[in-house]
Amino acid sequence: MLSRSGPLPLDPGWTYELKLDGFRALVRAGEQFQVRSRRGWNMTPHLPELAALPADAVLDGELVALGDDGWPSFPRLCRRMLQRDRSVPVVFIAFDLLELDGRRVTHLPLYERRSLLDGLGLHGAAWQTSALFDDPEALWQVCADQGLEGVVAKRLRSPYRPGERGWVKVKNRDYWRYPFEVEAAFHARALA
Repeated sequence: MLSRSGPLPLDPGWTYELKLDGFRALVRAGEQFQVRSRRGWNMTPHLPELAALPADAVLDGELVALGDDGWPSFPRLCRRMLQRDRSVPVVFIAFDLLELDGRRVTHLPLYERRSLLDGLGLHGAAWQTSALFDDPEALWQVCADQGLEGVVAKRLRSPYRPGERGWVKVKNRDYWRYPFEVEAAFHARALA
């Protein structure tokens, strides 16, 4: 699923996550381990640490590299993924579950998929499950105070519809922009 820009929904029936600054990734954990970007880039050879993910599942999430402050650092992630610097550790933050034990679960509402995802206990050095928040205004304040990218809102009762823009993203206008060289390197690699 994708997100669209819009105002932060405040009515009941929504849940909220931090918008992380990384690479979107679909991970097939288990015997047929594979990691692909949203646009189809096969990242599997560059992420051997994710092969040990303890699940037979297909997960949607964000691949991040953390900065010294503990928040996602896009320049560090680019060093790892684009410059192939394996000294930079990465973390896959799973935020949705598409298949479990060979069974598609995309038809289930988000709150059920998240319950299944949370039940996998994905808490390791190279993988985590995203935190959900029920107070959008407090989460937005944290984003503003910490200079984070923004907030994503998702309807708790929505199924997962690939390609649909059913999530709402609200970007922090004061979010720090990376130097031109980093963005240029990223875009050159994405187009290759």
